[in-house]
Amino acid sequence: MAVEVAPPAASATSPSEQLDEFVDDTSGAFATAEAGDASALTDPEQLAAATPPIPELSPQDDADFLLHPVELAKGRRAAENYLSTFRNDDSRQAAEEALETLATVISGGKCDSVDFPWQQVRPYHGAAALTILKEKGAPARIEALRCRADETRGYRVVPDSYPARQVQKIRSTLSKVIEECEELGFLPEDAEAEASAPRKARKKAAAPRGRTLGDGELRALVAACAADANAEGYRDAVFFSLVYRGLKIAEITGLTPESVKFSNKTGACTITARPKGGGRGRKVELSNEELIVLEDWLDHRGQDAGPLLCTLGRGGKVEGKRLTTAMLKTLCEERSKQAEVPVFTPNDLSRSAEALTNHRKAARRKANRLAQQTLSSAEKALYLPADESDEDALSQTIQFPFLGLSD
Repeated sequence: MAVEVAPPAASATSPSEQLDEFVDDTSGAFATAEAGDASALTDPEQLAAATPPIPELSPQDDADFLLHPVELAKGRRAAENYLSTFRNDDSRQAAEEALETLATVISGGKCDSVDFPWQQVRPYHGAAALTILKEKGAPARIEALRCRADETRGYRVVPDSYPARQVQKIRSTLSKVIEECEELGFLPEDAEAEASAPRKARKKAAAPRGRTLGDGELRALVAACAADANAEGYRDAVFFSLVYRGLKIAEITGLTPESVKFSNKTGACTITARPKGGGRGRKVELSNEELIVLEDWLDHRGQDAGPLLCTLGRGGKVEGKRLTTAMLKTLCEERSKQAEVPVFTPNDLSRSAEALTNHRKAARRKANRLAQQTLSSAEKALYLPADESDEDALSQTIQFPFLGLSD
């Protein structure tokens, strides 16, 4: 899929710009349940009986959160149960403020502190959100998102950055809400087992065989690496970006600077992976955020001959040697801990790249078939009743803006 990119002189986008673009791209009101029994709006079981079934969301889909009425009802119930444990208004207000901050960051201002599917949050979502919160200027950017979502809200004066103690409080609040989701039985089995396992046990756990990383996990890994803002971080961010685009490990390690092609006509950056035996190979195109990370890496690496992603010495000095299997295994172990993604191996990345490629091809074929059989969005708005034309809102999704989190 061709993606228009910024000129090479463009600077890296900030978290606020990423979130602002995210809000603009996913603008539109979310259709809520019609007025009726108030208890049905907060009881997931009653709401499930009155609404269409929850669409299935594959780990390979590019969405992180599903804003289905039943899922929102589950998150609302977990949040309200947690907030009800506070006996004084000040503590409850502080906890609600922490939840609102998290919901604003993750949803781009679309959801508030209560109406958010907290049971869908995974550790790598929380790690990426905290990365945003720790940056300078984060309070002002988040306040701007709140004002954009609520026109009646007046802009409040906020500090330049969140104190470390407040960030820790937000982290603790998120953990407690997830625990509430677990107690209510809202977490899937795999997420429930991960949430209930002690932290030390998770660190020592061996990588499961045949694991396939999801779309969101790979984007979280890219963001965690890029947040380091050093040579090794940019190199590893490019590495996971190429996996995200469908290249296998053998193809990535065989790339050279000559594999990177910039088109002056289209403004696109293309990576060409050629097989060992020769031939045309295959091409993948990078998004704007991925191109920025690649340019940052090339600024450190230079245009010398050798592998595109090479080894680094002390102080980030470029050595120019090919990454070995042992190095890649260590890289995967360290980055999985940093991004709070379940452990994986280099072989898992190759499987994941193939799975993502096949899933995207199947999704495009399905979308083309549906486009021929169904009305367009404009036709629905013109010719269908409001309840039918708004049916797509029941399966609205959010893609958390993992890429481009650091300045």
